[in-house]
Amino acid sequence: MSVSVFWYVKMASESTNDGPAATPSPGLPPVQPPSGRFIVQLFVVPGLIIAAVVLVVLLLNFAVRSSRDPAYFLQQLDSDNADIRWRGASDLAQILKRTEPATLRWKTDPRFALDLAERLDATFKRLCNEEKALADKAVAGGEENKKLIWRKLNKDRDLLAFLAAALGEFHAPVGAPVLCEILKHDNSPDLIGNTHQRRQALAALMNMGGHVRAIGELPAESRARMITGLKEESAGDSARAAWARTALYYLDKNALPTKAEQNVELVDATLARCAADPDRFLRKLTAMAFTFWDGPLAEPTLLKLANDDGWGTLLEDDARE
Repeated sequence: MSVSVFWYVKMASESTNDGPAATPSPGLPPVQPPSGRFIVQLFVVPGLIIAAVVLVVLLLNFAVRSSRDPAYFLQQLDSDNADIRWRGASDLAQILKRTEPATLRWKTDPRFALDLAERLDATFKRLCNEEKALADKAVAGGEENKKLIWRKLNKDRDLLAFLAAALGEFHAPVGAPVLCEILKHDNSPDLIGNTHQRRQALAALMNMGGHVRAIGELPAESRARMITGLKEESAGDSARAAWARTALYYLDKNALPTKAEQNVELVDATLARCAADPDRFLRKLTAMAFTFWDGPLAEPTLLKLANDDGWGTLLEDDARE
């Protein structure tokens, strides 16, 4: 036992004093606390990049939403630049013709509809004045130059056609009085242009009536918001207020102010007048329009149209150049 201990001590002494130096065994690198630069690279820089991306996305989303507000479309339509005006008209048409529930934001906005109705009314009045100004020139120019003279009105006629069609897509029929005024304008010196204009107005009125009849299919919240907006707009003696009262008459008579029914535009009265128009195609459209509009004159007017023998004129659709 003592020999073994002596041998172990001797070997340990030799390995310590005379042998080569011991090398550390391989393993994990020494642990050091992270530096401030490393912390910045690891957390702060990626955070700034993510924040910048989120900010850009929010700005783009805000820009897109702002470009689709009613004020944006009205500004586009009022532009003196024809390209900007018709680009805005194209964008608005694509929205109004869609059937997704999200489009109700525009179709049930009575103030937006009234803004468009004001522009339709202004365009129609401007056209009437331009017709009078060009009437003498058209007569003096003869048949050969008459089309060239009336072609100057095409720009406003196209704008009127768009505004009429756009109003036909709204559930609040605030544009009905203006469309009725266009239909009553049957003594224009520009026979061809005005005939097409009245047909387009009647087609828009029919479409509008279809949306009025579908009012019960709208969400209750959308209906309530639309009626509330119309009631707020119906106060006063302005034409805009009268248009709002006409819309209330056809949507909810109980929401009308006292005795306001006496100051509304009755669509069936205008349709009864159209039933006696010399334009055969307009009379056909009138009969179809009573599918969507009702009133005391609906039944007698339809009976009259049922006995129509096809008298009058029929202007071809491609007559306007």
